[in-house]
Amino acid sequence: MNTGTAILETFYQAAGQFVSGDQLASALKRPAGAIAGEINELRQLGYKIESHPHFGYRLLESPDRLTGDDIRAQLKSEIIGPEILVFDETASTNDITQHLARNGAREGLVVFAESQTRGRGRHGRVWASPRGKGLWFSVLLRPAFPPRAAQRITVAAAVAVARAVRRVTGEDARIKWPNDVTMRDQKIAGILTELHAEADEILFAILGVGIDVNCTREELPDIATSLQIETGKPHDRTALAAAVLSELDDCYQAALTEFERVSDEWAGLCTTLGRQIVVTMGSRRIEGHAQALDGDGALLLRRDNGQIERILAGDVTVERA
Repeated sequence: MNTGTAILETFYQAAGQFVSGDQLASALKRPAGAIAGEINELRQLGYKIESHPHFGYRLLESPDRLTGDDIRAQLKSEIIGPEILVFDETASTNDITQHLARNGAREGLVVFAESQTRGRGRHGRVWASPRGKGLWFSVLLRPAFPPRAAQRITVAAAVAVARAVRRVTGEDARIKWPNDVTMRDQKIAGILTELHAEADEILFAILGVGIDVNCTREELPDIATSLQIETGKPHDRTALAAAVLSELDDCYQAALTEFERVSDEWAGLCTTLGRQIVVTMGSRRIEGHAQALDGDGALLLRRDNGQIERILAGDVTVERA
């Protein structure tokens, strides 16, 4: 754990109370005399930190900017987030993550950007990424299951995002198959899993996530909304980022070893199951009743003739319950 992460983690554990210089020195494993310099570096980044000659230091306010140190300080995980990179602007976090993956980056690497110039969703669609208003990030995964089960990653990510949004906002976040998290039937987050595989082996997968946090109505397409729009107040993006990654760590581990646990939760949150839907895949159009997920995360659709179709991707239109 580096210096910035250790200081911030100590402040967060103190929950607004003062932390003595000796406590910080112990957490950093550094001389007490070095603490003032480290505190000043955080102040230069925009953290408001009060100092007292007798009580020590306390964190009053954090800046509205993402940093790897701050996210790690609030993150509880085993696989996700051993390294967190934050870029001010990039074309696409998925592209950066792919480059790092090909050069041997460790599983769990997370790449954030405050803004993307070519953020993308499914089928190459443009994903709006207004600067400093949301969470736009990618996670490098190296799952030990075959390519046919790759949909488990998207299922796990959808549950993780819905859980975190519910915990942070208290609102009823839901999941629309295959890759949307919604609030009051409008999209607040999208998930894109890009697979790199050979034969029957996944070399690596890149999980891309976009969450509209503090976006205004003018910054979003008509089908989307944001947490700020729905709740009437802005939200701490760093705290939400840590919550999402913590939940993703749990859900991803379940996807690896006990997929039924996460798929059952997904089913309870999904607004698509139990509905008559139309799935469009290019020029192909399939209508049927959305039944369940199979063990690989594919959607099972019962046609009117009773035939069960296994669907991995497509655009969904709900016809009726």
